[in-house]
Formats: sequence, C-alpha cells, structure tokens
Amino acid sequence: MTRLSQLWQQILHYVWRAHFDREMEEEMRFHLEMKAEENVASGMTPEEARRVARRQFGNETRLREASREMWGFASMETILRDVRFGARMLAKHKVFTLIAVLTLALGIGANTAIFSVVNAVLLRPLPFPDSERLVYFEGINPSKGITDSHLSVPDFAEWREQVQEFEQMAGFATGGALLVADEQAERVRGTSVSADFFPLFRTGALHGRALQPGDEKPDAPLVAVLSHALWRRRYASDPRVVGTQIRVGQVSTTVVGVMPPQFTYPGQTEIWFPRAFNPSAERRDNRYLEVVARLKPDATLAQAQARMDAINARLAQTYVETNSGWGVKAMNLRERLVGDMQTPLLVILGAVALVLLIACGNVANLLLARAAARSKEFALRGALGASRMRIVRQLLTESFLLSLTGGAAGLLISLWLTKLLVGMLPAGTPRSDEIGLDARVFVFAFAVSLLTGILFGLAPALQTLRFDLNQTLKGGGRTGSEGSRHNRATSLLMVSEIALSFMLLAGAGLLARSFMRLSDVNYGFNPTGVLAMRLTASGSKYTAGSARAELSRQTLERVESLPGVEAAGAVLSLPLDGDNYSVGRSFIREGRPATPEESASAAYLVATPGYFRALQVPLVAGRDFTKQDTEKSPMVVVINETMAKRFWPGESPVGKRIIIWRDEKFPREIVGVVGDTREEPWQPAGAQMYVPYAQDANWGSLSLVVRSSADPAALTAAVRKEVHALDKTIPVYNARPLSDVVAVALAERRASTLLVGAFAILALLLALVGIYGVTAYHVTMRTHEIGLRMALGAQAHHVLRHVVGQSLRLTLVGLALGLCGALALTRVLESLLYDVRPTDPVTFAASAALLGAAALIACLLPARRATKVDPLIALRAG
Repeated sequence: MTRLSQLWQQILHYVWRAHFDREMEEEMRFHLEMKAEENVASGMTPEEARRVARRQFGNETRLREASREMWGFASMETILRDVRFGARMLAKHKVFTLIAVLTLALGIGANTAIFSVVNAVLLRPLPFPDSERLVYFEGINPSKGITDSHLSVPDFAEWREQVQEFEQMAGFATGGALLVADEQAERVRGTSVSADFFPLFRTGALHGRALQPGDEKPDAPLVAVLSHALWRRRYASDPRVVGTQIRVGQVSTTVVGVMPPQFTYPGQTEIWFPRAFNPSAERRDNRYLEVVARLKPDATLAQAQARMDAINARLAQTYVETNSGWGVKAMNLRERLVGDMQTPLLVILGAVALVLLIACGNVANLLLARAAARSKEFALRGALGASRMRIVRQLLTESFLLSLTGGAAGLLISLWLTKLLVGMLPAGTPRSDEIGLDARVFVFAFAVSLLTGILFGLAPALQTLRFDLNQTLKGGGRTGSEGSRHNRATSLLMVSEIALSFMLLAGAGLLARSFMRLSDVNYGFNPTGVLAMRLTASGSKYTAGSARAELSRQTLERVESLPGVEAAGAVLSLPLDGDNYSVGRSFIREGRPATPEESASAAYLVATPGYFRALQVPLVAGRDFTKQDTEKSPMVVVINETMAKRFWPGESPVGKRIIIWRDEKFPREIVGVVGDTREEPWQPAGAQMYVPYAQDANWGSLSLVVRSSADPAALTAAVRKEVHALDKTIPVYNARPLSDVVAVALAERRASTLLVGAFAILALLLALVGIYGVTAYHVTMRTHEIGLRMALGAQAHHVLRHVVGQSLRLTLVGLALGLCGALALTRVLESLLYDVRPTDPVTFAASAALLGAAALIACLLPARRATKVDPLIALRAG
C-alpha cells in the first residue's frame, strides 16, 4: 500500500507539474512578446528587440523555476524538506504541540466515533444482496389515525397476484416458540414465514439449507432453521445439529439449517418456521401479517405504490366493512429498520461537528499567536530570498502535520468512545451489532483530519501574507497595522467559538428540559416496587381457554401468598410497550348501526383481578374485576378515562354496553373506568378497554406483575419456583423490575440528551480556553500600551474594565450570532422535544447567562494580570 501510495503521489505531482509548466510557458511567452514590442517601438529591429527581451528576462529555465518558487510550487524533495522542518519545529515546542494535538484528537475522535454509529445504522447497506430494492409495507388508515398497522393475509394475496413491480413478495408473523429440552422450556423469538421469504433475501444458510418452497405444505415434515446466535448458545456451535430433531412446544421438528451471523431478520429472530398463509381461511380485518417484497430492477417504489393504491381502492369498494379507509405505505426496508433513530443520530453528529469547529478555532488561535511570535523568523527568511508563498506553504505543512497527528490520536480515542456509545444506545437499537471501524470510517477520519488542517491552518497562513517583513526586521516587532489585523483575526475566531458554543448549549438545554418534563410525566401507574415477568402456557394441556384461566388463577393465588407481596395480577401487554406487543380492536356502542363509520378503535387488553391494584392504576368510577367475572358470568369490560370522555362526554359510561365488533357477537357491559396508562411516554394515552382474562383466555402469554414491600428483584426466584410448582414446562422469562420498563422506554431520549449535553460541556470548556487564550494574548501584545496608560495616570480598575469590556463585547457579538443560528437549527430538534418549544426563551436565556458568566471568568484572569503591569518595565520593553 505504501509503494502504491507513493506512485500515486508521483503521478499526481508530474501531471500537475506538466500543467503548471504549460501555464508558465504561455505566461512567459506573452511577457516576452510584450517586451519585444516595446523594444521595437523604441526603434530596435524585431530580431534585436527579441534578443534584448530574452536577456532582460533570462533564459526560459530560470524563468520557470522563479515562477514556481513565486507561486510556492514545490518538488517532492522540497515537500519532504518542509515536512522534516515542520516536524522539528513541532518537536521543539512540545507544550504547544501537545495542547494542539489533544484538542484536535478530542474533536476528531468524537466525530469518528459518532460517524461509526451513523455509518452502521444509517449509511451501510443491509447485509443482503441488492438490499436497496427490498421494500416493507405498513398498513395505514388515516381516518382512524392509524399509521403503522400490520396487514391481513387476504390483502397480501391480492397484492402478490396483481402488483407487477415486484419480483417476489413474502409474508411473516413474529411471535415466540417454546424450545423444550429435558422437560425444561425456554422461550425463544420465532417467526413463521411464507415460501418466498428466504429466496427474497437471497441469503443462504451457513450450515444445511434455508427454508424453501414446499416446506410449508400440509403434508411436508415439520422443519425449522436456527439463527447463528441460538445455534452457538444452545447447541455449542455443533454443525451436527442439522438433521436432528428438536422439540418445539409439544412437537418434534427437524433442524434443516443454521443461518449466518448477520441474518436475524426480523427483529433478532432465533428460529424460523415455514407457514402456508391461507387467504380463504383468514378474515380481512385480522391484521397480524408483516410483508416484505423485492422490486424488479426496472421498477420504482413510486410505481409500486401507485399500483397498490389502485388495488386498495378497489378492495375498499368491494369489502366495505373490512377495507374501508385502509391503505398501505411502501418504504425501503432500511428506512423501516432505522425507525426513529435517524433524527437523534443526525442531531448528535451535528453537535459533535460543532465541537470540532470550536476545536479548530482554538488551534487556529494558537497558531496565530505562534505565527506572531515567529514574525522575525519569517522576515529573516524573506530577506534571504524566500517568497511569501514559500512561508505559507511551510505553515500549511506544519498544520497538516498537526492535523494528521491529531487524527491518528483521535482514531485511537474513537475506539474507546465507540464502545462507550454502543453501551449507551437503547436496547434494540437497529444494527447496533454492526457498529465498528471499517474502511469508510477510516476514510472519514482521514478526510476530517485533512479538512481540519485546512480549517485551522488557513488563518495563520493568510495572516502571514500580510506581514510587513521589512518593518518587522527594522523595528524588531510588529507594526500597529499588523497587530490590528492579527487582533481582528483572533477576535473573529473568538466570536465564532462563542456563537457555536451557544448553539450547542441551547440545543442541549432544550433536550435536557424536555427529558425532565418527560421524566415527570404521570404514566398512569406506579412502577416502584413492582416485579414484571412473562409467562407462556402452551401445549396439549392448555388448548382450552378454561385450562389457561385456571392456571392463571392458581398462579396468582400462590404468588399472592408469598411474604412481602402486596398485590399480583396479569395483563396481555405491559404499559409503555413493555412487551413490544399490542392488540387493537374495533368496538361499536350498543344501539348504533354496525357499520365502519360507527366503529372506533381502542387498545385491547385482557387482565386478571388484582392487576390494577398491583400497578396502582386508579379506579375512577364503577368497580374492578373480581373472581366472579368468569366465562359463565355476564360479559363485562373496563375502559380508561380517555375512552370514557371521548365517547360518553359529560355522562358516566358505567352501565353502558359496547360490542367488540367482528371479534365478538355479544355486548359487554362497562362496569368500571380506570385511569389512562401510556403506551409511549411522549404520547397521550389513547382509548383502552380491558376484558377479564377468564372471559377471553385465548391468549397463551401474559405478563405477571407483583407489587412487593421489599426489593422486587429479590422475588424473582420465589415467583419462578411457585410457577414451576404448578408446571415446570412453563417458561418464566423477561423478569425485571417494572422501573426498568420505564427506563427502556426513555432510553433513546436519555441517550440523546446525555450525548448532546456532554458535547455541549466539552464545547463550553473549549470556548473558555479560547476566550482565555485570546484575552491573554491581547494583554501580552498590548503590554506597552497598558504601561503607557498607567504611566499617564490610569488606575488598575480602569485597565481591568477596559480589558474585560473588550472581551465581553466580543462575547455579546458571539451570543447574538449564536442566537440567530440557534433559532434556525433548534427547529431540527422539534421531533425530539416533549412539552418544550424549540425557541424556548427560558432555555435560551439560561444558555446565554451560563456562557456569558463563563466568558467573564475566563477573561478576568488575564485582565487582572494586566492591572499588575509595572509601567516602567513595560515602557522600557516597548
């Protein structure tokens, strides 16, 4: 790689040099002709005029070399000399080099670490061939506010037959599976897939084979494919597991293959089963299916969407009751997998980019001060024949050496930061297992290093072009105009740093206020002191709903008898999407026509007596479920406050009756109203209806919740023991305190807030260092002026006020510019904020006050030093 790199550099060098030679030759020829014409005009013959012109300009070789030197064009040898000289200068000034490299390493390392996450989650293609053509479908019903529903099997069959833009279309349904060995059951994540699922992804098995058409036929042997993670964990990576029988629930199944590590779709699946989705046996309003497809090479997503819209319009007219108002949205599969992570990641990447710009400003200020200290050196080199461009080239070479060294150190820092970031990401972050350093990340780090070298190296290099080198040699110092220009450059950098810091502080403040508001939200239940775990009853013993209802009753009686247990209950799905599982059903108020227009949707949950007490969900009206609510008693339902207020405004719904439309053919009496429990922390609760589990025990999995006066985690073993005393084949999994469910629900917002906040603090510290450095440098450069003022009678407080006032004026300008930038950029945060406006004046005022106070402290130290200047020493030094 090194020899190839050198060869490439030489090729570029010779190409550019040839181009430069042609340009210089044309320029020289033009000037020779102009001079010859002048000589002819003075009375010389043309031959004599050209000869004199050549003598005046010298031969072509010397002209060309002088031109190269004038423009700073260098041979490879000259560049290497610049690099060696620059390295010696940086090694000589160790403190300066160390500060500059550390500053750059922090900025480049943080950017590289964040980019490695963005690269893996947002940019890197999915690990499937031609993954950009993979499409995912979401059911939508705008009239009911539904934006992300699953789909029905009959609709899927219609699309598969009629949409010509897709090569293949496959359906799948996720759930769970009981893997049984030695009478011990383990719950694993299982997915049932249609025949085209694996061919659509074009990913073969690591061992054995994937599922194929024919495996789903009724007379075919029962087969399954294992994920790489399950194969490694449960079967010790033994390839001989292929072809063996495993027990899934009560059924023996043959393992036909093991998938490679990168294939876990959908959602970290551990085992896949074939399934024939029969449209004739399914209802059109039973929406549980997920659908993926592969676009044809000559088709576009827009064309496929238009075709599906037309099909859905016909279905809505043909099947009014089930399809009216329903449609489908087609999206790129990668877009679906990324979900809501795109905005937070881009916001964090923008924040860390601002940190890098502030770091560049600090290093530029350091280089400006160093360039000023080296003004005599530059003047002497100029007097010895070095051109200004030659000096500029040397300064840029040193800047690039600094940036590359900082980039190398930043790359090492990014290795640690990347691990830290992965640990901070919420559980279930898509593609988090793919985060790491790859070729694209290395290229990014190298490009950022070069860019930073240009950013912070240009300011001192351009400033050097304006030095009056003769005056510097004569006066032994810098002239007033040069000092003024230098002060303007450093002041501009200081203002920029303050503006960028304010923008970052304001954004972090908005996220922090939003997170505090979100943390203070009443989620409708009290998670403190509650243990939650998932139980699944399946197999031949629990085919009847009555058997499952009896099992839940006995389990709760045993658990409630444990020491320290105050209440226990069970529910189909925990609040705050704690089980990643939700069910929605339509209902119609009794007495109204059974039409789609009269139906309304609500979250549907089955619950046992004791559930509301265990979570301390308040009972607003009516009664709770009791043990007398069985399948033989009158059918009842409990609803939440939102549903009560929306459909029975100004009256009590208790005693009213509803029909759960198309799922039940009988009415249920509303016997109680309970408080709302949120499904998402940042969204108000929607309509919710609860049915006694004993009256709808068709659900094999429930979440058990136990309120204890002691540490809830300590109850896990005791509860598991009581469950296994009834049936040791019942798996108990996902056991954790309910407070962990709340923490997971807030994890994404917490991570965004912490990261942006950390970068804002880093930006503030860098800005303070910059303000201190600029103020200290200005005081040093104006020591003679300050001594003169004090000799003429100025008091210490006058000098202090003058120096501090100058720094605060720059701070105010920076705050004003930062405010303008923040007003524009914080609107990007709007989707991440809860109950806080992106232009919140309190946050902006607090950020300005914090930055202003910090700037005052940073400039006070050098200002106080200015008041202690001895006028006689300062005047003598001047």
